Amino acid sequence: MFIEKDITLVLVVLLLTVLAIMGSFVIPILGYQRKRMKGVAIGCLLQPVVCGVVFLILLALSVIYGNIKGYYQRKSMMVTVRTTEPGVYGTDTLTWYLKPDNECLVEYKRLVMADSTETDSLDIYEGRDRFDIIRLDSLSTAVCVEDHIIVRFDLQNQKATATDYDQPIEVVDIDWDKVKAYFNK
Repeated sequence: MFIEKDITLVLVVLLLTVLAIMGSFVIPILGYQRKRMKGVAIGCLLQPVVCGVVFLILLALSVIYGNIKGYYQRKSMMVTVRTTEPGVYGTDTLTWYLKPDNECLVEYKRLVMADSTETDSLDIYEGRDRFDIIRLDSLSTAVCVEDHIIVRFDLQNQKATATDYDQPIEVVDIDWDKVKAYFNK
């Protein structure tokens, strides 16, 4: 889900959660200073509520951050291709976002069996992976991802063809300015 492979985000959320828990100990102390034992009792009751609210806010902010980061990564792409492959329970959809910094982001949606043993329900499993983009050679206008996705560009006619194991696949979107800049560097 939001954790994926971004361990720094998880560590920041954990650090801020620990700081919120440590900071919440101030609540009973302030209660004691204002109303003595009655204030301590109210502060001790409020402490877990405040920690829970702060944790939920941190969790929501980290999910929002992950979505915004994914949006900007998809926006920085130069080519988007989509493949469908047969899965166990239906077709799996893989969307490949090729970026001009020799990185490829893959989003996949797979049908998987739900954890329930009583019913045979299906869930959609979504995830992301990263791969490197390799130029086939210094003179060609073709790139390769994972040794089976090959995208060839015709820069003059502004056409692109993509293959997956020599089978044609769908080219969804192309930013020709980024493609030209990629091959001119």
